[in-house]
Amino acid sequence: MSDGERRLGALIRVQPQTDPVGAVTEADAARRVAAYPTVRVGAPLFGHALDLGGGRWQVHGLVDDTPQAARDALAHRLRERLAETTDPAVAAELTAVVRVLDWEKVDQVRVAGRVHRIVRADTFARFGPDGPEPPRPTDPDPRQADECDSFLAGDLIADPGAPTGVGEAALRVELLPAHYPSAGVPAQVYADSVAAAHSHPNGVVLPTRYAVAEYVNGAWQPFSRVVATPHLAREDLAFAFRYVHPRINQLTDGETAAYEQAAATIEGSRADEVEVLGHRFRITRVETLLRFSPDGPEGPRPSDYDPEPPPEAHVAQLREQGLLPDPDTPTPAAGGGPESDPASVARPVGP
Repeated sequence: MSDGERRLGALIRVQPQTDPVGAVTEADAARRVAAYPTVRVGAPLFGHALDLGGGRWQVHGLVDDTPQAARDALAHRLRERLAETTDPAVAAELTAVVRVLDWEKVDQVRVAGRVHRIVRADTFARFGPDGPEPPRPTDPDPRQADECDSFLAGDLIADPGAPTGVGEAALRVELLPAHYPSAGVPAQVYADSVAAAHSHPNGVVLPTRYAVAEYVNGAWQPFSRVVATPHLAREDLAFAFRYVHPRINQLTDGETAAYEQAAATIEGSRADEVEVLGHRFRITRVETLLRFSPDGPEGPRPSDYDPEPPPEAHVAQLREQGLLPDPDTPTPAAGGGPESDPASVARPVGP
């Protein structure tokens, strides 16, 4: 291996837990690692982050399925800032950057001297002989949705150099080298996954999230979206039992009643598994890792699924195809940009 290919090491600062709650949580984690020893990589999530300097990044809304959805979310956030600012120079810069995001697939922009980056995170689930890991006894599980209604509802500061507990440090060491298996994914997806473990050798484990899995044909597969608490996952499952299954599966009255009873059971308990009419469902834990290199958090990979064009470019394409009427004012051709070049005010930075 040449100097240029040498893998950079990750420095993890460990701060042992001294409070009783932290000690119980770490003991619980150790038991679960033994019971569910296999880690599997799931689908990525995308969001955007602001460089705070000193290796610290403020992460926003890491919930999107594609890079373009995250770019659109960043553009929306910058528009909100544009509506609030009273500084003409900042307003001009924001206007130019939003125009760029509306027309081009860019993953990094600079506003008022601060870098905003589209970021990518890996998701993981632990598996044991009986399937995916359910919630742990020490996991927070508020019943009121407004106490924790979405993952990263607030902004999270990610700093791979900050001290962490023993349990989280061990989890980070376990997740950092993990990548997709060569079987079951396209060759480029596998290659990019392996490369990321070398190019971004450090990382931050984000708050645990939860989802519903269904046992189908001898294997567990995702059933629901990922949410912030086990109880929110139960609520999603109860909703599916009441309103989704009866409509899409054309259930009989008896089958509908069985699903209604299962929904009531889920709502009235903290059960993590339920079986109804031969179908088995489980609330499962999902870990999220934001990978870091010395340059900051990982951005989208070349092989990531990213089919949507930027919104203005998409509108222009539809007009060229005759699928949208021409506007009253001229529209730039597909693939072009706004009439004034935003490069004079702000340009994307980085690849």
